[in-house]
Amino acid sequence: MKRFLILFLFPFLPNIVFAQQIISGKVADKKGEPLVGVNITIKDSYDGATTDAQGQFQFETTMTDSVVIIANYIGFAPFEKSIFISKKNEVVNIILKEKINELKAVVISAGSFEASDQKKGTVLNALDMVTTAGSNGDNYSALKTLPGTQQTNDREGLFVRGGTGTETQTFIDGTIVRNAFSTSVPDLGSRGRFSPFIFKGTVFSTGGYSAIYGQALSSALILESIDLPDRSSANLTMTSVGLGGSVQQLAKSKKYSYGIGYNYINLTPYFKIAKQNIHYNNAPTSHQFDANFRVKTSNTGMLKFYGYYNQTLIDVARDNVTSLDYGNENKKLIDDYRVKNFNAYFNLSYKEYLKNNWKVEVGSCASMNKDNIDAKILNQKNEITIDTNFLLKEDNFVQSKNQIASAKFVLEKSLKNLNAIRFGAEYIYDDEFYLYEYVPLASSIQYNPSILHEHYNALFAESDIYITNHIAGKIGVRAEHSSLLNQWNLAPRLSTAYKLNKNSQLSLAYGMYYQKPDYQYLFSSYTNLDFQRADHYILNYQYQENGRFLRLETYYKQYHDLVKTPISTMPTFATSNGSGYARGIELFYRDKKSFKGIDYWIAYSYLDTKRDFLNYLKMVQPDFAATHTANLVVKKFWNKYMFGINGTYTFSSGRPYVNYNTSNPNLPNPDAGRFMEDRTIAYHNVGLSANYVRKIQKAFTVFVIGVNNPFGFKQIYGYNYATKDLNKDGYLYRKAITPTARQFVFIGIFVSFGIDRTQDAIDNNL
Repeated sequence: MKRFLILFLFPFLPNIVFAQQIISGKVADKKGEPLVGVNITIKDSYDGATTDAQGQFQFETTMTDSVVIIANYIGFAPFEKSIFISKKNEVVNIILKEKINELKAVVISAGSFEASDQKKGTVLNALDMVTTAGSNGDNYSALKTLPGTQQTNDREGLFVRGGTGTETQTFIDGTIVRNAFSTSVPDLGSRGRFSPFIFKGTVFSTGGYSAIYGQALSSALILESIDLPDRSSANLTMTSVGLGGSVQQLAKSKKYSYGIGYNYINLTPYFKIAKQNIHYNNAPTSHQFDANFRVKTSNTGMLKFYGYYNQTLIDVARDNVTSLDYGNENKKLIDDYRVKNFNAYFNLSYKEYLKNNWKVEVGSCASMNKDNIDAKILNQKNEITIDTNFLLKEDNFVQSKNQIASAKFVLEKSLKNLNAIRFGAEYIYDDEFYLYEYVPLASSIQYNPSILHEHYNALFAESDIYITNHIAGKIGVRAEHSSLLNQWNLAPRLSTAYKLNKNSQLSLAYGMYYQKPDYQYLFSSYTNLDFQRADHYILNYQYQENGRFLRLETYYKQYHDLVKTPISTMPTFATSNGSGYARGIELFYRDKKSFKGIDYWIAYSYLDTKRDFLNYLKMVQPDFAATHTANLVVKKFWNKYMFGINGTYTFSSGRPYVNYNTSNPNLPNPDAGRFMEDRTIAYHNVGLSANYVRKIQKAFTVFVIGVNNPFGFKQIYGYNYATKDLNKDGYLYRKAITPTARQFVFIGIFVSFGIDRTQDAIDNNL
């Protein structure tokens, strides 16, 4: 039987043998380097081979005619090629393209510091915002340890790269926040309104930010609120400046959560112990309520609500500078400044991943801010003065109020290889009210209230383009319209990045950024004003390896159409004839590995900036900008003892100020040659804090103590000058603008119930 079978098959054996065709070739990457271990197969068959150390392969197949060769290799895009198999051996040489993936792809980072648990290349995470010594748990104070920021502790706002405080905008879940800072009084700074604990992600852009955001000439702080908590909890806070508590409840289904919180701040007890160099008729006092509600609408969808209400009162009494040099205490007058602020903010956002790789983000917010300001000049009996020798307004009352409603949506389509397109629209309605009244002698003069209504619209589009893992770009454009200015603008944005190797990359960014003038100028001159504009040019280098991060950045920023006013005290007849520039070099280095258990970073900024705006006599370095700024932040925690210490040192060179004895812009024929030529002394500050974590029964408790400027460095931000009458040396009397005390001490106890927050406490120490 066997012999018969062999005889039967023998005539066909030559055909079977001759059908064994050989396919061979070589596989390499785009640089020509051979790839080892690439799987080569014929589609819909088991024929194939694996490349050797030289990237070569060879296998036999019985298939003929047209077939598809497939090559698969980890980290590279799949390869397919149709070939025709004849009776000759086939040679197929294959070039594989590297697959673009999020872990290896270059990151477009020019101008931005990102802090998130979900992104690689993190510079400062969310916990760093509250563990930096001297920040006292304030986001904005912590950000001042990064390059590009100024130590302007005497005024409200975050000043970035030669820009004013109003040139930095804050965004929460995509929508703009109009009043991100607590209302301040003259010559005193203020804190941010929102707790850093409600945010899971932070992007701090010092320039070159995305087309999704607008109305910020210099900088954007982009915050993303947290989603559902891990479990229910309750927290109690007791500090040297107030009390607070919160409750967060997670449903058993873990599909939704809700929470409420309250904080009471009153610095009266603290000021009785730590004497201040000014008198408070009412020390800063505030009541803050907040609430949140979060719903997981699907496996990928989230609906979030956050509400906030704050009421603050502060009344400051300081010596009137004009009356100080009379020598007679009975003639010394007091400047009394009282402000009562009401602020409410509500944010509703929704995010969902749709079919076919689409994602939708919708955000809306509503806010109200009201300031009642009463500024009086009092005599030694606390009576409103009517002494006309000082030629001063004795009683001034200002009421300002703004109400804002905004809506924004973004649609995003994810494409292959991390490429994406996104587009959307934004609308903001702004209602502004301003009333001014003063009592010059015995009668009252009230001006008609100023009311403005603004409708702001924006359209934007943006695309992420990943050419390879080493080259990527972002192209965007934003169009904006202001009903108040009756103008449109078009703002292109472009960023690109090139990955030098697995640890380093270069980034470039360019963009045009527009912002409306401040409302104090729009009230009187909106028909004469245009959008302000800043053009950003940024070059960035980053290196990251084994817990070390180095960032070098240089930039140039050109200002156009800044607000120009003839007289500082009366912003009437403002125009858009101002201009300016800012350029500089910045360094940031963070190291978690060189010294065991120690985390530290160094930040340095060199700033060359000049501008001619407001009532400036010429193009000069503004009074809020220092040429050199440096920060050193060090953190150390001993896990064995549950004890940690933090330290911060800050330096900035002296800032310019107007010397009214040599160049008073409010007098006829001022000396422009001396305008802003004087400098304050250099600024030095040290912040220290220590914390101890302990479990007491079922509660996890953190004890914190912190001190700002423990070495008592003298700090001068500028000077206030008398308006008339000279001192014995023939000069206008002046008084330095300084902190209200050399040191500030913070003591706090933070108790958490329901969750083992030991590790959080280690990280979240203040």
